[in-house]
Amino acid sequence: MNAPENEAEWAAWYQQAWDVRDDQLYRELFPTMTGEIVTLGDTDALEAWLSSDLAQVSEIDPAWKSFGVRVAPPDENRPVWTYVTSGLSNPFTVGPGDAFDPEGPSGIGYELVIHTPEEARWPILRLLDMMAYNLVCLKAFATGSRFSVEGTLDGRPETKLSGFLFAEDDEIAWGFGLPSGVVQLLVAVGVTRNELAFSRSNGAPRLLEKLAEAGLGVRTVIDREELKL
Repeated sequence: MNAPENEAEWAAWYQQAWDVRDDQLYRELFPTMTGEIVTLGDTDALEAWLSSDLAQVSEIDPAWKSFGVRVAPPDENRPVWTYVTSGLSNPFTVGPGDAFDPEGPSGIGYELVIHTPEEARWPILRLLDMMAYNLVCLKAFATGSRFSVEGTLDGRPETKLSGFLFAEDDEIAWGFGLPSGVVQLLVAVGVTRNELAFSRSNGAPRLLEKLAEAGLGVRTVIDREELKL
C-alpha cells in the first residue's frame, strides 16, 4: 500500500492517524485522559540528545516538537495515574507516495506508558526524554528492553529506582491499529540498578514475575524498596 502522493492528501492521512489514536482510541483505553499535552517543544530533551555522542541525526525534525505526553487520572477501573506518549506512532517515517505495510509498525511502532499510584511530574519528563532518545539516537525499545538513567528516576537521592524495564501491559490492550499501521503500548516499569542487572542475568520475564509477586505488576512505585532477589 502507498501513502497519498498529493501533499495535502498526505497531510490529511497523517493527521487522521494522529486523530484516530488520540481522539478515539486513547479515549476508549484511558477514559479519564485530560486534554492537556506536554510536548517535546516544551523541553530541551531533543537538543540534549542531539548534542550527545549517541546522536544519529544531524538536525531535529520540527514535527517532533509537537510529540508529547498525555495524562489519565485514576478511575474506578484503574486506580493509577497513567502517562502515555503521543507521537512515536505518527507515520513520520512515510513520505508522500511511499509504500508502507498496513500490518507493519506505524512510525516507530509503539507508544510508551508509565503507571504510578500518585500524580507526579517525573513520569512526563522521563517519557519526553525517552522519546527524544528514540528519535535522535535512532534507538528503539521492545518488550524486555532496558534503559538506565543518570541518578534516580525522580531526581531525588533517597529514591532507589534508576532505570526502566519495558513490558506489555497487564491491564490494557496490547495495542491497536491505525490507518498507517500497528501500534504497541509498551509499559516502562521503574526498577533499581540491581534489579536491571538481575534481569540481564535471569531474563526480563523472571524480574516481571518477582514484581508481580510483590504486588507491583507494571506499576512504578517511586518510593518502594528494592526487591529481594
